[in-house]
Order: sequence, then C-alpha cells, then structure tokens
Amino acid sequence: MLAPARAAAVVAAAIAGTALVPFIAHAESQPLLRVELGTPASSGPLTRGGATETFELTVENPGTKARQYHPWLLLDEAGPSPLQTADITYRVEPVNAPATAVLVGHQDGGWQGMFHPASGSAGDGFQVPAGSELTWKVTIGLTKSYPTINGGFELTAASVRPELERPDTLAFDVAPNNEPGTFRTWMDRTGGCEGLPESQCQGLDLHYKVGGHGTFNHAVRSQLIASYGDSKVRNAGLVVEAKVDGGWKALKGDDFFATLPTIQKGFGVDSGERVVPLRIKLAADTAVTGPTPITLRTETLLDAGNNYPFAGTPDTKITLGPVKATPTPTTIPSTTPSTTPTVTPSTSSSAAAPAPSAPSTPSAGATRATTGSLATTGSDSTASLYAALAAAALVALGSLAWFTTRRSARR
Repeated sequence: MLAPARAAAVVAAAIAGTALVPFIAHAESQPLLRVELGTPASSGPLTRGGATETFELTVENPGTKARQYHPWLLLDEAGPSPLQTADITYRVEPVNAPATAVLVGHQDGGWQGMFHPASGSAGDGFQVPAGSELTWKVTIGLTKSYPTINGGFELTAASVRPELERPDTLAFDVAPNNEPGTFRTWMDRTGGCEGLPESQCQGLDLHYKVGGHGTFNHAVRSQLIASYGDSKVRNAGLVVEAKVDGGWKALKGDDFFATLPTIQKGFGVDSGERVVPLRIKLAADTAVTGPTPITLRTETLLDAGNNYPFAGTPDTKITLGPVKATPTPTTIPSTTPSTTPTVTPSTSSSAAAPAPSAPSTPSAGATRATTGSLATTGSDSTASLYAALAAAALVALGSLAWFTTRRSARR
C-alpha cells in the first residue's frame, strides 16, 4: 500500500503529455482546492464479480475566486499484473455537480479513472465557484476478470493540474487473497553453445516464477533488448534462438530486439519455475570484425490489451565475435596411381633376377616414376596424399551453416 507521503508524490507524474510538478512550487495568493473521499458504504472487501463500493468525492474551493478542477483517480499497487479496462467496474454520478462523463486510461501500466463535464471533452475541468463545493458519487468494483495474482489496492483522488492542497486516498481489500502474488524473471549464463566457444556463441537460461498465489489471466511474453558497447555497430546480424519442444528455433527480431516465446494464460504459482534456454550468436555475414561487448536484458508484458512492461531482468553482459567459416577445398586428390607398375621377366632361365632399380627423385610437379617394386618407405608424396585426404575430411566435418532472420520494424 502507499504511504501518505508516496500518495502525495503521485501527483508529480505526467498524463496526456502534461507534466505535473509538486504543489508547493505553485503556491499563490488564492488557496488551493481541497478534495475529500467519503467512507464507502460497506467496510467489507471487494470480490471478483461481486458487489461494488460507492463513496462520495467532494472538491471544495475555499478561495474568493472560481477555480478549475481536473479530476484524476489513480489505482495503485494492485499486484504484478497490469489491469485491463474491463477488470474494474467504474461509475461517476453527479450529486451537486454538472452532468458528468467518465473515461478510463492507462499510463505506465497503471489504471486511471477520469471524468469531465459531459458538455466538454477529455481534459476539460469543472468550474468550482468561490466558497463552494462540488460532489459526485463514485462506484468501484471488480469484474470476474480481475487477475487472481493481484490483491488489494489504493485509490487516490488527485488532479492532472497543480490545483489541490493534497490528494486523498481510500484503501480496498480484495477477497480472497488480499495480498498480491509475486512475479520474478531473471537470466543465467550457461557458457558456450554446442560446438562453439563462448567467444562465438553464448548460452542463456531465462527464468520465470510466480510466488504467493494466483495466476495471470492473459498470456505473458517477453522481448530481448540488445545494446552494444560500440555505438557505431551496424549490421551485427544478431541471431537469437530459443529451445522450443526440444529443438532450436530462430526468433523474429533484428540487431536490437527479439520476440521471445509466449507463456500461455494461466501461468501462476502452481506452474512452477519456467525456464527458456536461449543461445545468442552473430550471423555468418555479420559486419562485426572483432570481439564486441553486448548488453542484454528482457522486458515482460501481457500479450494483449494493457501491455506496458511490468517486469524485466537485470543487464547481462556478454562479448561475441564473428564465426569464421573454414573454406572447403574445391578438389580432392585422386587415390589412383597415374601409372600401373610392371615387372619384366628375365630372358635367361639360369640368370639371377635383376635387382630393382633405385627409385628416382621426381622433380617439382612431376609424377612419381614407378619401378618393379610396389613397396616404398620414407616420407614421399603418398604420405602427403594421405595428409591431404585427412584434412579434407576434417573440413567436411567442421563446416557449419548459419542463418538469421530480420524484422523490419520494432514491435
């Protein structure tokens, strides 16, 4: 829940492009407006799909001149899941005020209820006469879609302009499970990839875990965000792969963003810890020529509706260089001798068989001469032939194909 000081500080936020600054900086001779929230009719907790709570909101102008009031209701600290418009029942009815229209907004993932004169448009204020006040009945409740991972919350009545002495706040409990559940996500480095060292490919495990109680009632997804130690890096060819159903799958993205696998709705405390293995490398056609520092982090958001990121991982720093492919020989030497050796028999039956002549040393580029003997010893071109064949086999076994996918625009 918000402490009083924090509730007062919430008015220093920004909405619809209008920057709000602390009230004290705008003190003037005329006193500021005073806003007050009445006690709800029931003191019991709200329930999903159950009864609503109604209370009065009164704004008073103690000054001698009329002033404008621009209402702003902020629902704060409901839990880890951002709220959708349909998760909250919200109505405003004038008691001693002009006809009123309402609207719901979302800023930085938070739920915001606003209202304005029905004769005007969003952002218009109500004229509060000098020495007078305006009053409305506000109704708040939960629909069945209010996420079970969220709990109780505070509703703060503020203004989008620096026109109030201070905001006012009401606390609401939610049953069951008034206290919000928790959500954690983090990354661990796991070393090099299969067949590649860490300098060319980095393995990472992305973890998700819900604590306390409850589930997300929308699918949850994350995006990987990369930045480079050298701001001049272009066309790095970052390749991000995730292990899905036992196999590695290249993910959609570019050098700066990649969309990670989605976790389906219903992910919660009973799901246990979810781990998504990742591996990061550079494409074969990367423009990077040497080791490059890369900083990686993730942002997690709901897959639809109010999808402002609500969680993320700390920075993980890695260094990657290009994977250099070994060239494959265009030809492989033949293993068949160019000349077939022959043996000439002696013409005299009583003469001893002639001794084989000593092998001659071939000149550079010449084919080795053959003799009557098939056996040779020592280091000659036959040994070189075997060495060349072994090298060719190693090249064939070590060849790898790399691929990458690009996307033309950020999410």
